[in-house]
Amino acid sequence: MKRKKRLLGALFAAAALTIMQVPGLEADASTSASGFQMEGSTLVRYRGTEKNVSLPDTVQTIGQGAFEDNANIELVVVPNSVKRIEAYAFWGCDNLDTVVLGKGLSEVGDYAFTNCTGLVQISIPSSATSIGTEAFKDCANLKDVTIPPETTQIAESAFDGCYQLTIHYEEGSAAQEYAEAFYERQKEMPGYVAPTPAPPDVVPPIVTPAPEETPAPTQAPTEEGVVLGVTHIVGNRAVLFVDNMKMRVFGGEKNQDTSDAAGSDSLGGGEANPPEQSGSAGYGQVPKYRIVDGKTVADQAYYRSGKLGDMTLPEGIAEVGQFAFARSSLTSIGLSQGLEQISYGAFYHCGQLSDVELPDSVMCVEPKAFEHTLWVDSFLAGGEDGSNNADAGDFLISGGVLVAYRGNSGEVVVPEGVRVIAGEAFQNHTEIERVNLPDSLLVVGEGAFEGCSGLSEIAFGKNVEEIKDRAFLGNAMTETSLPASVKKVGLQAFGNTIIAYGGEEAEYTYETSATRLANEAYRVYDGTQAGEPGVTVEGLTGASAALAGADRSYVLTMETPEDISRMESAFQRSFQSGIPEDMVIYELTLTDASEIPLAKLGSQDLDMELPIPEALRGHNIQLVTLDRNGQLEPLAADQISLDGAEALHFKLDFVSVIGIWGIE
Repeated sequence: MKRKKRLLGALFAAAALTIMQVPGLEADASTSASGFQMEGSTLVRYRGTEKNVSLPDTVQTIGQGAFEDNANIELVVVPNSVKRIEAYAFWGCDNLDTVVLGKGLSEVGDYAFTNCTGLVQISIPSSATSIGTEAFKDCANLKDVTIPPETTQIAESAFDGCYQLTIHYEEGSAAQEYAEAFYERQKEMPGYVAPTPAPPDVVPPIVTPAPEETPAPTQAPTEEGVVLGVTHIVGNRAVLFVDNMKMRVFGGEKNQDTSDAAGSDSLGGGEANPPEQSGSAGYGQVPKYRIVDGKTVADQAYYRSGKLGDMTLPEGIAEVGQFAFARSSLTSIGLSQGLEQISYGAFYHCGQLSDVELPDSVMCVEPKAFEHTLWVDSFLAGGEDGSNNADAGDFLISGGVLVAYRGNSGEVVVPEGVRVIAGEAFQNHTEIERVNLPDSLLVVGEGAFEGCSGLSEIAFGKNVEEIKDRAFLGNAMTETSLPASVKKVGLQAFGNTIIAYGGEEAEYTYETSATRLANEAYRVYDGTQAGEPGVTVEGLTGASAALAGADRSYVLTMETPEDISRMESAFQRSFQSGIPEDMVIYELTLTDASEIPLAKLGSQDLDMELPIPEALRGHNIQLVTLDRNGQLEPLAADQISLDGAEALHFKLDFVSVIGIWGIE
């Protein structure tokens, strides 16, 4: 098995070298030699225009930014003489799809191949001992990498954003350990695609496809030159995000704010007609609004947007959604009073976001909301301008929210004035033995002190009201006492620690992270799980469902809801109309033994078949669901025959409400 894994890596390199023998692709070092700007044995800059480049064997180091943003280069052969590839060497070479690394290479530097979106596969030579920070970050089409056991230092962020990646490794190697952790981290990132390892006894043929182009954002129809919306690729879907501040609404509310497609620093202006309709059939492409009902910045609304700079959100925003600005070019964000929640990964990897000031209305900052922003990273690295509180020292505090901690003391005294501790703020600080929480503290965030294995004593302030999921999971305490002020305690908030209440027992709650199918460890099971692996459907005769890779028993409940206002609001929002008269609505609830409703399924789609309601038989069927923000999302469905009756077959990756109606 080990031999075959190494053989797979060898085949990658062999395939790339074979390309060099094809006349139309042959790289001629002599013709491009004049394009190499050298300083000693270091290639400082490549100034040639060749598509296929073979570096001369006099090069020992590919210098910082040597090929940066080169739009011509498609194939590069690195000779055995090259020992190091320095930072940013091939940064942003969008059309670079094939790289052959020589067997003398010892180091792939930080950001070396970041944003090489054409790169499909690569094999790291056995001479290389390290892969640097974000070395292959956002190589969105990178599908295969072979890492040898000799590569022992791999930066955690080396392959961030490589959602299609399968890592080939030898058992027991550092690469295996890295790959296992990588797959777990990527499950929660947008666009994640589960890896499909090669069968153990088969080495697949290796081909080098043409570079896959990432579709550019496309504009929705305009009126008098005003862009009404922009289509973005989110994960594997094309989503039309409409700038509803620019729409002229007929028969609906006009306060469904959003910022413009270009990401300017202000919002507003312009009008446009709603989508044309023809009876119940003319809904066409279902738009999604970046800002929903003037209250929520939608999940992934500005994900990967490269057009953002300084931005100010309008007043009235209560929530910034999951991954709303993740991996965007945002540089500063203005947040208004009234904002209550900043959701999971909202500003994740906003590498240019340096200026954030939270209003004191914020009561929840979920994990990874500001992870890998310039704001937090510069603070953790010792920057003096990270905190709005000059006396905060080791604490990054804004608007009464403790966002990050950079200390290493055995005893932590959280400053008075902190109202909220953000998710994962102290996570894995194993040196902490005692924590003193101030009277001002109201909320301890999700996983705030998770993994603080040395923590043996907590002095709670007298006003703390909520302790979220896994807040102190993994501590060293056998028991602890909570003040009478505590009203809510989340899942596994203290792990196995025995809790004594100073007042009435708190309400047990759970966060949205527990509703993600992949987070099995976050949920709590009472007793032994019963039932065979698979999905049992209750509430609708003739319906069935299957969940890929199910290793336990699940129950899917389908009910006709008494309250259909969410679906009505969704149609009114998108089309300024009511729901179709013949629509049949089902409320779907998926649970496992924890009895916590599971919503986000990730790559494990729920594969469903259900009979078409009698009143809709003989019609073409349209099917929609609602996303986490309550916005309409169309579902592709096949009309099939099930036990002789008309039925639908479709897949869901988010369990919510579905609506079915017929068209002529």
